[in-house]
Amino acid sequence: MKKFSNYFFIFVLLLGFLAIGSTSAKAATVNSHTEGINYLININALSPSTNTTSPVTRAQFASFITKSLNLTTEGDATFTDVAKDATNYSDISKAVKAGIVTGYTDNTFKPNEPISRVHMAVMLNRMLEYKKVPLKTAPLAFEDADKILADYQDAVAVGAALNIIQGKKGYFMPQNNATIAQAATFIVRTVKVIDPKLEVPEVKPSEKPTPPPAITGKYVVKEVQHGQLIAKSSFPTLTEARAAMANANQVVTLNDRIIEMKSGFAVTNKYIPYRSQTINDQLAVAENTELEFISSDGVNAKVSLSGQIGTVSLNDVTLYPFSLAKGRAYYANVNGELTHYLYKHSANQYYASYTIGKAPDFMKPGERYYSWNGMNFTGGGTTAEAYNYYQFLPARTKTNYTAAELDAYIMTMLRSLDANGGIWVNGAQQKNIASRSKLIGLGEPLKRIEQKYQINAMLILSLAQHESAYGMSKHAQELNNLFGLYVYDTNPLNKKFNSIEANIDELVNKFLQPNYLTPTGPYANGGAVGSKAVGFNMKYASDPFWGAKIAGHYYRAEKTMGFKDANQPYTLGLTTSALPVRTVATLHNNTPFFTYKRAGMPVAITSDNIADWYEVLSDKLHSAPIYAPKANVRIIPTTK
Repeated sequence: MKKFSNYFFIFVLLLGFLAIGSTSAKAATVNSHTEGINYLININALSPSTNTTSPVTRAQFASFITKSLNLTTEGDATFTDVAKDATNYSDISKAVKAGIVTGYTDNTFKPNEPISRVHMAVMLNRMLEYKKVPLKTAPLAFEDADKILADYQDAVAVGAALNIIQGKKGYFMPQNNATIAQAATFIVRTVKVIDPKLEVPEVKPSEKPTPPPAITGKYVVKEVQHGQLIAKSSFPTLTEARAAMANANQVVTLNDRIIEMKSGFAVTNKYIPYRSQTINDQLAVAENTELEFISSDGVNAKVSLSGQIGTVSLNDVTLYPFSLAKGRAYYANVNGELTHYLYKHSANQYYASYTIGKAPDFMKPGERYYSWNGMNFTGGGTTAEAYNYYQFLPARTKTNYTAAELDAYIMTMLRSLDANGGIWVNGAQQKNIASRSKLIGLGEPLKRIEQKYQINAMLILSLAQHESAYGMSKHAQELNNLFGLYVYDTNPLNKKFNSIEANIDELVNKFLQPNYLTPTGPYANGGAVGSKAVGFNMKYASDPFWGAKIAGHYYRAEKTMGFKDANQPYTLGLTTSALPVRTVATLHNNTPFFTYKRAGMPVAITSDNIADWYEVLSDKLHSAPIYAPKANVRIIPTTK
């Protein structure tokens, strides 16, 4: 899933376990994957023109499974990143309905991410179970068997015993990704176990694709006309082509890919580790994240992520001039609430929206507002600044709600979910939530944590709601794990907690306090959930809107319970520089208690009665107030 680890940034391994020579799905006599490729072509699961050396994605593998088993019954797979009109939705939903593939606890499927060899092994095992094939197993003989997580070892052992899984030179390499050709071989071996009489016809030469024309390598200047790119002229160098761009509607392409433009944005094609030059640190960025475009050298693009300047490979992003983009993420005032609409560029459609809180006063209904950072907005003839109160509220604050009020809210929310048909988690509909959710009775533990560790109980509840699907995720239900602690895409530890309170205690003492809250912590970038500009969101989650979504949970709870916190708010500010703070409001003979390492750190101001000093809450666990010079703190406009 993400986060909470020194392994936060995991580079996708793109090396498969066997080298193959084919660059398309046509059969080559020396290619050991020919039979599998031919099989997928024959069942219309693969186009003959497909580049079979590319990594196979989760969506492609689900489609191979569906077509191999001739699955016909669709489920209602409500993954947030697979739209119902997407081309791969039907195959994915059928495989989900059959119980062969699943999604993630955050209700995503990640269709375009490469699938690991160990995850393929699990799905192949489920194919055999679905067809009720008698299974056999054998001790794992791979040299790297200890690298296979315990939860997956049985599936790998079955695949190895049935000769579906072979590996290379005695190694299985569980976390490596496979190519499409390798996946085809896995599939056909599995199908042959199911049906030993299967014969795979060879793809006839007449069915093979015509080789593409040779690439000229010229830099072509094209112009956007009526939503299409029309070639204008070509040049031998990028410098010449760049000089020939006459207006903002013109771009430079290389091999039909935009590599230079005057203005626009970049969209990530996959999860990427992003090196911010602004803070000299590495951030995780999810697929389909919009980045503000600054410049390009033809190989890399200089971009901005919520004000964080960095450089990304043009292989990892797609460039969109504004005049060519069919859509963009935007904000709107919907019935007085700030709603964020998200656009899936690979599918050319708006696919999701969520509410953050109340809309700022300057936002007019019916207008679209755009923002690179969720703080500065442009639209409706206005450019203005606004901060969502809950998104930038420091965690060391205290909620005004009692344990009993939190419990009452939780039950109201769970009953509301039940009244609306329950909730979908990993493609399965969960009902009777009001009697099963792990959030039930959380009021007292949350308030005890708040009192002991000075971390806002409502903030922890909002985090729990988001990360655990309202207490109904598999990890919450089976492991008392509300926060996805130690759960990663490639290495789920599956640690079981003795109680929900023990899980909260570990969140606070192993992660939030040492890593995110204490200003000297390795991931400390401000003590609020925040965004990719500031706060936990910078290092906690690759989703750039994770902090805004947590804020939305807090806002909806406030809306249900009467806005007690909003009606008695803290004054919020941002540091304007690296800033030492002190336990006494004086510079004389007074060692700093700690130092904020850069500008933009959120602070909760509790008093401004001392000349030249603000009394503020400490991000470092400390029972007394601390003090910051007024000259180094800017009070921000908040919406709540």
